[in-house]
Amino acid sequence: MRDSPPVPAPCRAVRAALLALCSATLLAHAAPRALAQVPPSSKVPLEDLLKLATPTILDEGRLVVSQGGKAVRAEDFSFQKAGRALLVTASSTVSAPGAAERPVDKNMVLIMDAADYAIEKYRSAWVLPGDTLWRGVAFEPGDTVSTLWRESTTGGSGDRVPMPPGRIYVLDPPLFTTFSVIARSLHGKVCDHRPIKVLVLGARDSVVDATVNEIGNETIRWGARPVVARKLVIGDRQTDFVAWVGPDGRLLRLEQPTTGIRVDRAAPPLKKRAPRPH
Repeated sequence: MRDSPPVPAPCRAVRAALLALCSATLLAHAAPRALAQVPPSSKVPLEDLLKLATPTILDEGRLVVSQGGKAVRAEDFSFQKAGRALLVTASSTVSAPGAAERPVDKNMVLIMDAADYAIEKYRSAWVLPGDTLWRGVAFEPGDTVSTLWRESTTGGSGDRVPMPPGRIYVLDPPLFTTFSVIARSLHGKVCDHRPIKVLVLGARDSVVDATVNEIGNETIRWGARPVVARKLVIGDRQTDFVAWVGPDGRLLRLEQPTTGIRVDRAAPPLKKRAPRPH
């Protein structure tokens, strides 16, 4: 590993990094192959997590990603708590109405502190045409230095990179579960020009200074029923994501108007009413 200077985030880079998360190219060029596993040398030490307690599922579901009104991806996610640790997993695949579901082409594992959402480790694997890209981030406890690494079938690299103090979030296209992490971490907190820092993983990793603003409550249709949701705007001065968050902190909908991307949490099926007695 080698020490590197902080990654700059000028306005153009910020806008490019945020828009990259919703790029139509990123959403559509997955290869129809089984997901490769992260090499053993770079696996998250889940054994330490499991020793703390038996994981309890806090939340799980599916995000449906659409662009221009057409479904393009589906992402299954899970939030599990084990002792002081929060384990977040997600797996994403290309999806199209009426077409057979393809194998998962990208997944991720995120380990955080359940109390303050401080990230400890992140890893992902993405199957691309002719290659597989593994990414990982390890945050040093009590320090402002993190280790960023990437590996592919042709080689790899790693850097120890200074990070700004305070909580930081990771965005890794084309996954959207990490927006759910942001929503849950802000549950019950005031969001009036609330600054957050986001590490966007891409061809050039960027630390983005973003702001979260609360617009108020708005009633939306989720499934077949109305839900009063908290409306948040996440972004910088040029690019915004609009999020609708349920009363319990769960992300129900996310939109990026510039690209026409919309992410909806799949609603549970309605329970059939018992027939009335005659």
